[in-house]
Amino acid sequence: MNRAGRAPQWPAQACTTGNVPYRIRPIRADDAERERAFIVALSPESRFQRLMYTLREPSDEFVAHLVNVDQHRDMALVAVHGEGSEEKIIGVARYAGDADCNECEFAVAVADAWQCSGIGSTLTRLLFDYAQRQGFKTIYGTVLADNQRMLELAEWMGLTIEPQGPGQATVRASRKLG
Repeated sequence: MNRAGRAPQWPAQACTTGNVPYRIRPIRADDAERERAFIVALSPESRFQRLMYTLREPSDEFVAHLVNVDQHRDMALVAVHGEGSEEKIIGVARYAGDADCNECEFAVAVADAWQCSGIGSTLTRLLFDYAQRQGFKTIYGTVLADNQRMLELAEWMGLTIEPQGPGQATVRASRKLG
């Protein structure tokens, strides 16, 4: 149960804009190899736009950090396609809360082949709803100023885009929850 008293129903069923079905659920510790494969399969550009640094092969520690969430102060939702051993992560939306759980920072990544199909916006909406139910008041993301797709998604989701400062390569996209 969460603070609002309602337990989310997982997995959530969804369809891409092209009517391809997929599921959304919280990430689990047993997703480590799926998460690693997802990161490695991202194009170098997509990986850099998500992580904001170059990474070829994620370490075991990095992957463990990504898949072990407490589902309150930090949370990750994954979009998955396929069943059983064929299940693949095709998108991830996550947040990490600050010490007093008033604000949380979010990030979204969608596999290159699945981008522009509604997965990012669906994951983001569900993540924002979840963060609000957990009691967070504000959600924000640090976005590379040239990441046009993420900036368009942020604007579409009702976030306010603010420059970080003169000469900065990032902007802050934020929204009040609730």
